[in-house]
Amino acid sequence: VAERHKKLLLGKVFKATSPNGRFKEGAKHIHDRQLSRIEAIGKNLFYFWGGKGEKNEKREPTVVHIHFGMSGQFKTGEIGQLEPTPNTRLELVNSEHNLVAHLSAMTVKHGDLDFYESKRKSLGQDPLRRDARGDLVWEKFQKSRKSVGMLLMDQSVIAGVGNIYRAEILFKAGIHPEQPGNTLDYESFSRVWNISRDLLHRGFKTGSILTVDPDSNLGPPWTRRYIYNHSSCGVCGSKVKSWDMGGRTCYACLTCQKLNEAIPQERKSKLKLAKEHKPFLSHCAPEPASELNLNSLTVKALKEMLKKHNLSANGRKAELIERLSNCSELKLVKQEEEEREVIDMSSPASAFDAAQEKVKAGEKRNVEHVALVEVDTETQKLATKKKGKIPFRQSKKRRQVRGK
Repeated sequence: VAERHKKLLLGKVFKATSPNGRFKEGAKHIHDRQLSRIEAIGKNLFYFWGGKGEKNEKREPTVVHIHFGMSGQFKTGEIGQLEPTPNTRLELVNSEHNLVAHLSAMTVKHGDLDFYESKRKSLGQDPLRRDARGDLVWEKFQKSRKSVGMLLMDQSVIAGVGNIYRAEILFKAGIHPEQPGNTLDYESFSRVWNISRDLLHRGFKTGSILTVDPDSNLGPPWTRRYIYNHSSCGVCGSKVKSWDMGGRTCYACLTCQKLNEAIPQERKSKLKLAKEHKPFLSHCAPEPASELNLNSLTVKALKEMLKKHNLSANGRKAELIERLSNCSELKLVKQEEEEREVIDMSSPASAFDAAQEKVKAGEKRNVEHVALVEVDTETQKLATKKKGKIPFRQSKKRRQVRGK
């Protein structure tokens, strides 16, 4: 979102209003002012209005802090293309460039530069940023008795890592999620940090959560992820275990991720409750249709898929699986995925390419919580395909997906 808006919105002056009235005061502060800077830190966006070059240079810049939550959107289009909704907190209009933008988000607050600095200091290092400092993260790991799994999800330590990335980062690093942070040696920490940077950059460029290395030569269903939402490990074949960690589901292959240190009794009790993971139908990071193992899905998940394709959801599990296996639309998606070209890693995926992927994956519109919406003719055509309407919010340039 930030990178795209630096090209599309930065440097322009906008008329600002708050259609639903929930950002009325903030809109007044940025009305008729130039958007001069955009910063992204983890899942937080900061838009700076005013500053040098303004007629009244003594006027303090205004910073707008945005956090999309689970369903926020930042739409852009030509004037007349967008209609405000009850959730539209900010509307930006630039008549000179025939440009309008609508923002809906969980958090939309404004303040001065001190406000920004305060928020910035509360956030950890973002592996996607050029100024990210792994040494500061290392210092926090050394001082903390928290598990590595908890530290990775702590936004004051590392900003931007979600649950799916946590599972895959620690698997690739060969580190058990319950390993206390202060017991990691520097070499192990470096693996965690470097893999975090690599995977988040890969997600930025492709618009997808792709953690499996191209040279791994793993077949389905491990072409995208090694252990997240899998019943067995893509490398050694051992059963994947899952358990609760801070209210989120944690994943690990206990063969590839050995626990080398003693852990608190409370965590031992949680770990004893770890079960062999049974894959669910993930809307956060679904496997392509060509890789879905229908037998591994629950009856509820199978019925959801049948209803999505306007098929009967009655009957026993075997009947549901047979009905889906014969579904022509599902077979068409499989054929399209097999013919898909390899994504060029040299530049971020376009909004249209990302939208295509969402349609083919059958991803629900209310799950991804960071969304760039670009309304244009091609995207509109794609979004109204019979396979399932999706929003125009499809360029996941900073895709931090939480997962189950």
